[in-house]
Amino acid sequence: MSKQVKLSDIKMIPLTDSVKRIDMSDERYFSEEFSNYVSNSGLKYINPEQGGSLKEYFAGNHHFTSSSLILGSAIHEAVLQPESFRIAPKCNKPTAKLGLVADNIKKYRKLGYSIYDSIKQAATDADYYGGDIDKKIRDIIQKCLPYYLKTRKYDDGIITLDDKMYDTAETCIANLNADKTIMNKLHPTDLFGDPLPSFNEDALFMNYLFVYKNEFSCILKYKMKADNWTIDVDNKILTLNDLKTSGHAAKYFMYYKDDTDKGSYYNFHYGRQAGAYLGPLTAYCQNEYGYDPNTWETKMNFLVVSTVPPNDTRAWSLTPKQIENGKREFEKCMKMVAYGQMFGCEEDIEFV
Repeated sequence: MSKQVKLSDIKMIPLTDSVKRIDMSDERYFSEEFSNYVSNSGLKYINPEQGGSLKEYFAGNHHFTSSSLILGSAIHEAVLQPESFRIAPKCNKPTAKLGLVADNIKKYRKLGYSIYDSIKQAATDADYYGGDIDKKIRDIIQKCLPYYLKTRKYDDGIITLDDKMYDTAETCIANLNADKTIMNKLHPTDLFGDPLPSFNEDALFMNYLFVYKNEFSCILKYKMKADNWTIDVDNKILTLNDLKTSGHAAKYFMYYKDDTDKGSYYNFHYGRQAGAYLGPLTAYCQNEYGYDPNTWETKMNFLVVSTVPPNDTRAWSLTPKQIENGKREFEKCMKMVAYGQMFGCEEDIEFV
């Protein structure tokens, strides 16, 4: 029989003075340096509504990649940071996991690994053919060498994609850049047409204190990376924008009929992301800009592009109720993590 734990017995207190905004690369953000920080993407592993549990969350090993994530990352970088990233012309990049192997070979060669060790480590990272790598090394070399030779001198700001992914990315990027509503949200201007402060790929960190029954406590470190946020101090408007790629038409992103027929917003619990991200962002803006939730307008937009033809785009704005629902789900999941942090995850716990 499972033990019941009341979430109402756990207090969650944001330590707003701890908030930090740090300019950093994705490589550092996802490195071991911040591996003990909670992130919204990791909370799905503890959320029962997404099949999560205490044991699943604390088992770790939550990092994975896929073709859709690689494509989404390329579109994000090209649209939000065009000054730092560009997509290379077609270069016969191998598809699927083999393409990831090819990129990782370049990474390990730059780190000084031998050819053999680079291939083996790259294949292991991509889970390419499990542990039976030695039998596949010749095949990997034959399929990856032309691409490797063509792209080995590319710097980190040049994104390489396989030919099919390249075509999709180019169309998605063009459609996003042509969508005036989306561009106006990413690059807003004031009454005189001058640009308002707009920030891309900001990493924010903040600590949360949790107290259980006024007896036990712990602090969780939380991290996030905001796609884009803008601030209008004169008119007291803070806006958080998140760029999403979807494998369905953008017009269905917020669709909901029932639990078996719903769009990506509900399937992937993006409301929780809104609630999670707005906490550190508003705390930072309170410290730096005098943000006040009682007098400022707080907006959250999802800017969506479909990765299937005709690659339509659409901007979705959340209602205050949707934002509050997201905050409640975020708080619920964070309390579960805090309980596991305080008491471990061996017991079969039912949170109520």
